[in-house]
Amino acid sequence: MPLVTLTLPDHRPVLWRKKVADLVNAAVIETLDFPEDDRYQIIQPLPVEQMELQARHRDAVILQLTMRAGRPTHAKQAFYRRITDDLARQADIDPANVMIVITENRDADWCFGHGEAQFLQAHQAS
Repeated sequence: MPLVTLTLPDHRPVLWRKKVADLVNAAVIETLDFPEDDRYQIIQPLPVEQMELQARHRDAVILQLTMRAGRPTHAKQAFYRRITDDLARQADIDPANVMIVITENRDADWCFGHGEAQFLQAHQAS
């Protein structure tokens, strides 16, 4: 369950964007050890002129993951490698054009509805 925001070029077809989202979800599950049914993604297509990444050329993909702190560095590095390789092989994205940012927070920083911090309640119940 990270919250994943995928910023993608808007000229790519909807099915391509879905494929990228699926690749990211598979990498999150397999490298960062999240449950299979925890899929929270925001797919944000933008015109390429609204995505400036220094001197990179062609299409770019920006991934922002917000998740609870605690995943080891080696798992994050495995995620970076996995998704960059998958996007290059299966979505025709140059690995130099993939930017990934992980922001970590704590249990109290999540509310999935009803005005409650569900992770805190789970800890209090145990």
